[in-house]
Amino acid sequence: MRDIITILGVPIDRVTKKEAGKITEELIQQSKKTCKMIFAPNVEFIMMAQKDKEFFNILQQSSLSTPDSIGVMIGAKLQKKFFPERIPGQSYFREIIELSNKNGYSIYLLGGAQGIAQKAKQNLEKEFPKVNIVGVHEGYFNEEEEKDIIKEINNLKPNILFVALGAPRQEKWIFNHRDELKVDVATGQGGTYDYEAGKIRRAPKIVQKIGMEWFWRLCRQPKRIIRQRVLPIYLIKLIFAKDKTKGRFSNEDINTK
Repeated sequence: MRDIITILGVPIDRVTKKEAGKITEELIQQSKKTCKMIFAPNVEFIMMAQKDKEFFNILQQSSLSTPDSIGVMIGAKLQKKFFPERIPGQSYFREIIELSNKNGYSIYLLGGAQGIAQKAKQNLEKEFPKVNIVGVHEGYFNEEEEKDIIKEINNLKPNILFVALGAPRQEKWIFNHRDELKVDVATGQGGTYDYEAGKIRRAPKIVQKIGMEWFWRLCRQPKRIIRQRVLPIYLIKLIFAKDKTKGRFSNEDINTK
């Protein structure tokens, strides 16, 4: 049974990175008839879900949701609850790469700018000689190309499909195609490929540990201020909310398939 903390209507699992990896393995071993969805909610996710009913609905239907940001950790503390650790998207990604290297799980990388997923694949294969990345495709494609991508993915039948199209597009893409994708697990990965390709350098370990990675990224990518300005609004909303678990939409408002 899942141990969940709900923040403004968005469910997030109380798990460590290792536990998230183990759950992913369990999901892989379940029936292949259904594509299980794994998400990594952060403050941006939660705030987008307050305005986007479809996105709110999708986040309810994950098989696993990992706590991605310091803002999510704060949201739990304001409820006098806690997550055992923060799991940034790249940390979860690396955990799965290590499991693939050890246990042979097959992986497909979808998304990113031209050449980025391929470069990430090459770098990962140098670092993890037994990692099983069976295919890649960039994140720019039209409707006709999309059909070919899905066909390729289904022919390869990867255990894990990583989708890096940016939120909420990647989560909506996974949700809308989950019934036709022949994969065990699909998960959104945002900008992870940029790090693995060497395009962006991740914050030093000490900065990650104290929860200031968001500030490191902001200093290196000042345009992120537009996205991160939702943080104070999120905190105010949480502080003054009578019920911090309730979002704009309720479970009765949404339709699940």
